[in-house]
Amino acid sequence: MTVALRSLFFAIAVVCAAPARADDVNSAEHDRIADEMSKLAQRQIWPGVERKYQELLKLGTALNLQDHIHGAMAAREAGDVLAAYDRLKEAVKIKATREVVDWLWDIDNNYGLVELVSVPARSAALDAGELPFDPNHRRAVEAAIEVARKDGVFIGMLPRGEYTFAGQKFSVTPGLAVRIEVSPRMRRQGIIDPVIRYTESPGAIRVGGAPSSPSPAGPPPSPEESP
Repeated sequence: MTVALRSLFFAIAVVCAAPARADDVNSAEHDRIADEMSKLAQRQIWPGVERKYQELLKLGTALNLQDHIHGAMAAREAGDVLAAYDRLKEAVKIKATREVVDWLWDIDNNYGLVELVSVPARSAALDAGELPFDPNHRRAVEAAIEVARKDGVFIGMLPRGEYTFAGQKFSVTPGLAVRIEVSPRMRRQGIIDPVIRYTESPGAIRVGGAPSSPSPAGPPPSPEESP
């Protein structure tokens, strides 16, 4: 075998081996980040869990069931129910565990999709009146109020109930999406008051029917109580 031919075979071997080595490195990095995320979740350091979840997404490796559950937990603790819901939908594609099914059932049956737009941002505020007693519901409402106050826009999920935006009362009902827009564009069309649009909420996942252990007269158990 000539020197040139041996060099060619070596170059081909190096090129073929490079993706495998890159995959091994990424897999090891995934395991490291996931382990750190798990430890942070055990200590209930949810902002840290969220950072690690974002790192896994940027890494580009396939996330496993527990990765998505930890990400959903972090989103729930931040009051971002829509992000939690999206992450649970990814988890259920991997395995429809009772924990994930019950959690999705709880969101589908207790929250509604809301889109609030105010231009300029200072022209409107979201008000929930009396905050919910349930801590998860309360976090979701408080987070929505803060986002709407800061950005003038809130796109997410709120627990069922009565709310006010730009002085206009509206209801949040599971299965229905609500959109309210207050903007110069609307006013140019002669619409002064906020317009409320209710449509069927897209993308709802109905998996597993009712939760595994529902109470006779109440909502399904919270994810912390799921087996």
